[in-house]
Amino acid sequence: MNPSTIEFFVMVARLGSISRAALELGIEQSTITRHIGKLESDIGVRLFHRSGRGVMLTDAGRVFLARAQEVVQ
Repeated sequence: MNPSTIEFFVMVARLGSISRAALELGIEQSTITRHIGKLESDIGVRLFHRSGRGVMLTDAGRVFLARAQEVVQ
């Protein structure tokens, strides 16, 4: 698991938006989307509910966020 992927996940979770996270991090939205998709595939669970208004953490996403924040710090 790439440390950048964890950072991207935490930023998206905090902001509730992949596009806002991309702006904040100064990277392409597609890069974050690709990293989050690979992360979800690697761990075998959906971390976000996606909608036209942004993203919301799933139950598994909330559990993962607690661990990810420890890693980022």
